[in-house]
Amino acid sequence: MKNTIIAIASLIASLAVVAGGTAALWSGTAAPNAANDAVAASTASGSADVAPLAQLAGASLPTADGMVYAGEYRNNLYDSQTGMSLFWQNDLTNLYVGLISPGTGWLGVGFSHRTGKQGSNIIIGAVANGTVTIQDNYGVTKELHLPDKTASILAFGGSEESGQTSLEFVIPLASGDSQDTTLVPGETVQVILAYQATWDSFSTEHTRYSMTQIALDP
Repeated sequence: MKNTIIAIASLIASLAVVAGGTAALWSGTAAPNAANDAVAASTASGSADVAPLAQLAGASLPTADGMVYAGEYRNNLYDSQTGMSLFWQNDLTNLYVGLISPGTGWLGVGFSHRTGKQGSNIIIGAVANGTVTIQDNYGVTKELHLPDKTASILAFGGSEESGQTSLEFVIPLASGDSQDTTLVPGETVQVILAYQATWDSFSTEHTRYSMTQIALDP
C-alpha cells in the first residue's frame, strides 16, 4: 500500500515538472570539491548522467532522478520513529539509495559498522527553490559530523512535493576514502535516519532521529 502511495505521489510530481510546475527535480554527478566543501548543487534537470551506471551494471537498477517509484528498489523499510522511508539496492560495486521524509527541510542517512554517529558515512540532502544540495559527511563524535574532504557521491537527485522530500543517490561500496565506511555485499549495516521538518540548512538540528539496521544484497 505504501509503495502504491509513493508511486502516485511520484506520478503527480512528474506531471508537475512536465507541465512547468514548481516541483523541484534535479539529478547529476557530484564533482570532487575542496577540503571541507563537499557540496554539489544545480538547478538543471534530467537523468542522463545517471543512466550509464545502470547500463554498465547490465541490470535493472534504480535511477537517481529524485523520485522513488513502486518496485524501483529491491529493499525498503518504513521507520516509525521518524516517519521516514528508506529504499536501497546494491550490486557488487555501488549502493543505490532512496530516502523520503515527512518534511520540507533537510534529510539524511548514515551507514556504519557500529551503532551511533561516530565513524558513520553520512549523506545529507535538501531541496530548496528548485535546487538540490547534497553533502558527504563523516561522523566525528556521537554529536558532531563534518563534510568529507572528498565527496564520494556518484549521482544524486531530489524532489519536494506535498510536504515531503525525496532524495536519491548512488555511492560506491568501497570508495577508498578513509572517511567513508567500506560496505560489503551481504553484510548487515547500522543505519542512522534523520530529518528536519522545515529548515534546509544542514547546521539546523534534526526534528527526528533514529537508528536501525539493514542487510545489503549478497
